[in-house]
Amino acid sequence: MIKKIINQPIRIADIIGGHVHPAACVTDSGKVLVVYNKEGGGGKELLLSHSSDGGLTWSCPTPMPTIQNCSIYPGSLTTLSNGTILLNWSCYRKTRETLWREPQFSLSYDEGETWSDPQNYPITNHTNYTCLRHAVVERSVSEWVCPFYDRTVLYDHQSDQIKPFSDGRNHGMVPVICTGNGVLISGAPQANAPVPIGVPGEMVGGLRSTDDGLTWTAMNVFPHFGVAGYDLTSLTNNWVVLTYIVYGIGHDGEFSYGLTISRDEGITWHFDTAFEVYNPGRRIMGRGWPRTVQIDDETLGTIFYDLDQDQPDGPGVFIVHTPLNEC
Repeated sequence: MIKKIINQPIRIADIIGGHVHPAACVTDSGKVLVVYNKEGGGGKELLLSHSSDGGLTWSCPTPMPTIQNCSIYPGSLTTLSNGTILLNWSCYRKTRETLWREPQFSLSYDEGETWSDPQNYPITNHTNYTCLRHAVVERSVSEWVCPFYDRTVLYDHQSDQIKPFSDGRNHGMVPVICTGNGVLISGAPQANAPVPIGVPGEMVGGLRSTDDGLTWTAMNVFPHFGVAGYDLTSLTNNWVVLTYIVYGIGHDGEFSYGLTISRDEGITWHFDTAFEVYNPGRRIMGRGWPRTVQIDDETLGTIFYDLDQDQPDGPGVFIVHTPLNEC
């Protein structure tokens, strides 16, 4: 039975449509950052909004000034251990015969006030699936585990070198997280992710590793949410949050978003006592890509977008708060 949390969503910004795909993170000082496309599917700018009061009020959106000459597919935000903010996105590229995506990143050392010039990952064999939509896993001071759609790699920022991560499998464009105890949890639906999606394989319903990804155990717990349908968040107390689509998969199919928590680092999950955090009583009209961040010790914030033109004030990016003591 899914329980409903009655918290009204707060509008972050107005949008138009397409691949809006918001990304979010919380800085060391507690500022919440959200980056998104106003009009997705190759928009020319990413917009940044921030909140200094836990997501109750939001700044006017401003374009990321460092991104130039790029038809943008949105990516992810990650707060690194030293407080640096990492922003990922991809640029659509094409010739007459070929279409591919080129992943790039930028760093902020002042909680999103300014950003470094874009840097390319050292990838030469790009495909149209070389894109990243989830936060990276910081393996060391300079190493990031990057779950691209067509490969899962370990990138060394200091040496600018890239190699397959641990056992070399491709997890796909899914969340991969690490708890404070070093447990890795992957949302991979299959033992090795198919590219493009839809190729049948050994279904695993999520993967869990306690040896830095050298070996993985099938969790057999996550439903197949589709490539856009879910997010994993590691909390400071080592609980793990799963945010997911409750009804429907794919474009125009979403009706609501649910949230459930594992209190033992992914060993057990209780979908029978999950929470419904957003249900407008109609279709949401797009791949809402829900993202959940820990606002503070007592509160979660789930960011998503709703493209229904008929809702009050039109399509928008929203946040809804969930008290942890109700989970």
